[in-house]
Amino acid sequence: MSHSPPHLPGDPHTRRTGEGMEIARAELPRAGGGASGTAASARVLRPSGRRTEGVVRPVPARRYRVREVGGVRVLSCTEAPTVAVRLERGRSVSESAARKAESGTIFLDGAAQGPPFLDPQRSVYNLDHHEGCVRPFTLSTCEQAMVLVRRIADLRRRDWTVWANDADLDTVLAIWVLLNHHRLNGEDSRPRETVMPLLRVETTIDVHGFGNLELAGLPPDALAATCSWMSALQERERAMRADRRWERMDPFAYVVDRLYAIDSHVYPPGAFDDLEEIEELVRVPIGAHSVAVACRSRVGIYETETQLRRLYAERLGLVILERGPGAYSLRQVDPELPADLDALYARLNLLDPAAGGERSENRWGGSADIGGSPRRSGSALSTEQIGAICRGTYRQPSRAERLAALARTSGLSATLVGGAALATWLGAPELPVLPGGPASLFTALLAVLAAACLLRGRSAPGLAGLRWPSGLAALALAPLALVGAGLGGVWMPRLELDGLAPPLAGALGLSAAVVLAASVELLFRGLVYGRLAWTLLARRGGGSGGGLAAALLSGALYAPWIALPWLAAPPPLVPLPPGFAPWAPLSGAFLFGCVAGLARRSSHSVLLPVLLHVMGTLAVGALALGWLPTRW
Repeated sequence: MSHSPPHLPGDPHTRRTGEGMEIARAELPRAGGGASGTAASARVLRPSGRRTEGVVRPVPARRYRVREVGGVRVLSCTEAPTVAVRLERGRSVSESAARKAESGTIFLDGAAQGPPFLDPQRSVYNLDHHEGCVRPFTLSTCEQAMVLVRRIADLRRRDWTVWANDADLDTVLAIWVLLNHHRLNGEDSRPRETVMPLLRVETTIDVHGFGNLELAGLPPDALAATCSWMSALQERERAMRADRRWERMDPFAYVVDRLYAIDSHVYPPGAFDDLEEIEELVRVPIGAHSVAVACRSRVGIYETETQLRRLYAERLGLVILERGPGAYSLRQVDPELPADLDALYARLNLLDPAAGGERSENRWGGSADIGGSPRRSGSALSTEQIGAICRGTYRQPSRAERLAALARTSGLSATLVGGAALATWLGAPELPVLPGGPASLFTALLAVLAAACLLRGRSAPGLAGLRWPSGLAALALAPLALVGAGLGGVWMPRLELDGLAPPLAGALGLSAAVVLAASVELLFRGLVYGRLAWTLLARRGGGSGGGLAAALLSGALYAPWIALPWLAAPPPLVPLPPGFAPWAPLSGAFLFGCVAGLARRSSHSVLLPVLLHVMGTLAVGALALGWLPTRW
C-alpha cells in the first residue's frame, strides 16, 4: 500500500539517500545446467554508493542482485542465498492457488488473494492485511515479515520463493526484512532496533492512517526521525507518480535502489567489512537435510566455509570452491552425510574426462573431508555436472530404485544384442552375397553398436573403461578365462566361408573373431559393467565396492546370448559329466563373463577383457576347430 507520510515541522529530510546506480554485466551459470557449462549473461544491479547526511557510505558491490536466468528475473542477497524474490506487477493468484502453492512460497501484500495465513507444515505463507482480516488489528506486511523471520520460520533451512506484485514501501520493507533475515536474527540487536520503528510506523499508517501516529508507541523525537526517514525513502516514488513514470519504471531497479537506501541507514560503517563476496554457482540437496554449495570466492576454502556456515547453519554439508578454470577444492562440512569424499572422488574420476586412471596422480583425491580436482590438468567437468554428481553420490537410493536401475541396465543390454539379432534375422535373406553369411552381418551390427558406445563413452572414460590398464595383475585370471572359453563360453562367429580361398577365408575369420570379441566386451564390460558399478558403488570408503557385484551381473547378462545361432559352439575341450554337455556353453559363458568382469574391475580398463576374449577365441579356434578353418 502506497502512502506519503506527513512532513513534520522542523525536519528537512536530513536522511535523504543518493540515487546512484550502475548496471553491470556478470556471467552466471545457465539455469538447469548443462554438460557444456555455458554461461548466460545476466543483468546485475549494484550500487555506486549511498549518501546519508552528506556522507557517501560505501556498501559491498552486488550485495543485492537481479539475475535474469532462463528468462526469469530474480532478486537475491548474497547473505540470503536461500531466498529468491519474484516481482511481477499486477500478479495476484487466487486464495485456493495460494494455499496449494509449492512448499517454500511466501506471498507479499496482495500477491495472493484472500486472508493472510500461515501453513508451517507446507512452509507456505501469505503476508497480507487487505482481505479476510480485521484490518485495525492486523500488522502490515513488512511487520508480518519481521514476525515470520523472528518467531516462525528459519529461512536458512530450505529454499524460498517470495512473490511480490508491486514496489510500494510496505512491499520493499518486507523484501528487505526477508533478505536480511541473517543479520536480523544475529546477536547484534542494533539492526533490529534501528529498523523496527520504521516497520511500526508503516503498520500504524497502513492500519490507522496518518492521524493516529501515537499508536506507533514511539517518543516524539524518534517518531519525527522515523517519519523523516520514511519520507526520504518514498521521495523517488512520489516523484515518479507525479511525473506519471511509476507504472513504466523497472520495479527491480527501484526495489534494489531502495534496499541499499535502507542498508545505508540501518547498518553502521564497517558492518560489511568482514563480508567476502561469494558468488554462488550451484546449490544441490544432498542427504536428508543438507546442501552442497558450489561457489567462487577470493578467499580460501576454510574462510569460505566459515561464511557459508553463517548463511546455511547446519544445512551446509559440502563446499565446492572454484579456484579457477577447472580447479576445485572440496570440503565436506557434515561428517554425518551418507557418503564421504572418497565415494565422491570415485564417481568424479569415473565421469571426468580429464582424470587419469587408478594409478595416475592426475585424479580427484584427498582425505575423507577435504580434497580437490586433478592437479595437473584440472577438471573437464562443469560446475553443474559436479553438482549433479554430488547429488547422486550423497543421496541414498531405496532398494526399489536400485532394482529399477539394474532392470534398466539389463533391458539396455537385451535391447542392444537382441536388436542386432533381430536385424540379422530380418536382413540376412536380403544379403545372400555377404561374405560369411548371417554371422558376418551380426558381427557388423554389433560392431556398429559398440562403436556408438565407444564414442559416447569418451565423455566419461572411467565409467566406460576407456583407459589404459592400471596394472596387469588381471592376466593371472587368464587360465580361468581359457577354461570358460574351452567350455564354449566365448563369442565366435559361425561364418559360412565355403568357396573362398583358404588365405582369404582365414583372414576374414580372424578379423571377424577379433571384431566380435572387442565389440561384445565394449558392450558388456564397458557400457553394462560401468552402469552396474555406478549403481552399486559403495557409499563410503571409495569406489571398489560394487565392482564385484557388477562383474558377476555382467557375466550373468552376457551368458544367455551364447545360444544365438550365429555363434559357434565348439565341442568341450575337457571331459564333462554325462548330461552336462548341453549346459557347457552357458556355464562357460557365465564363467568367462565373470572373469572378464573381474579383469575390468582390477585393471579399471576394458582393454584386458578384450585381450582375454581374443585369446580365448583364438585358443578355442586353434585347438578345437583347426587353425582358422574355412567354416566355423
